[in-house]
Amino acid sequence: MIYLKCKSCGEYNELRSEFLTFCGQCSKKLENNYSEWKSKHPDNSFEEFQQEVGVTSNGVKTSILTVLKQRYLKQVGRRGVLITLILVIGLAAVAGGYFGKRVVYGMMYHKLSKAAFYKSWETVVIGRQAVEISTPMHLSVNDRPLVSETAQLVEYAKSYRNKGDDGMEVEVNMYSYRPNISNDLEGAGSAAADEMKKSGEITDLTYTSNPIIQGGVNGLIQQGTFAYRNAIRLSFYNLLMVSGQHRWQVAIRYREDDKIASEAAQRIIKSVSIK
Repeated sequence: MIYLKCKSCGEYNELRSEFLTFCGQCSKKLENNYSEWKSKHPDNSFEEFQQEVGVTSNGVKTSILTVLKQRYLKQVGRRGVLITLILVIGLAAVAGGYFGKRVVYGMMYHKLSKAAFYKSWETVVIGRQAVEISTPMHLSVNDRPLVSETAQLVEYAKSYRNKGDDGMEVEVNMYSYRPNISNDLEGAGSAAADEMKKSGEITDLTYTSNPIIQGGVNGLIQQGTFAYRNAIRLSFYNLLMVSGQHRWQVAIRYREDDKIASEAAQRIIKSVSIK
C-alpha cells in the first residue's frame, strides 16, 4: 500500500486519490500533496507522483511493483482483490462458521476514512433526468439488465455507483415509466424495500420511512439496518423522489458501527437535487 506521511504528526495517509490534501489524523494540510507536486511537474502522472513521493508504512520508498499493484487495485477495486483472500479464508469460514464470515465481510466493508471530510467532494450532474449529487468518491456508470417485470414498465433506466471499496456504497438509479404506468412514492418505497428483501443476501431488515421535500420535489426517505449474509450488520439510506413518470433513487450502504460514514451519508442525501 502507498501512503503520504504527514510531517506534522507522522501519520501515514493512504494514497488512493489525487484529492488527498489533509491528514486524516491531525487534519493539517499535507505539505507533499499531489496538487502542489503537479504544479511543479505538469507533465507527470499521478502514478509517477506515487512512485516519487509515496512511501510504504515503514518509510521505504515505493517500488515499481508497488505502483503496479496500486494500479491494479484502482482498476478492479478492493473486492476484486479480495476474491483471492476469500478463497484462502474459505476453510476458516467453513471451520469457524459465523466468525469466519464476519472476518471476510468485515474486510469487504471497511470503515470510511475520516479524511473523506477533508478532501474535495465530487459534485456531478448525471442522467437524462438530471440529478445533482456530491460524494467523497467517484461515481461510474453501472447499467445492468432489468428484471423482466421492471423492463416492461419503463422506457428509460440509468444507474451510477462507486466501486464499493471506499468504505461505503453509493448508487444512483433513474427510471422513466411508460405513460400508462402508475408512478407514486408509495409504490417507489414498496419496490425499494421488496428489492432488498428478495435479494437473498439480506435478513433482519428494519427501517423507518418518512416523506420529505427534496429541492421542491416530493420524496421519501427510508433509513434502517439489516444483516448482510448473516455475517455483518449494515446501515442504509434509500432516498426516493417522484415527479410525473420519472423516479430517482439514491441508495447508500455502510457499516452499522461507522459513525463517520453515517455523517457522510447524511451530507450526500442533503446534496441531492433534481435539475
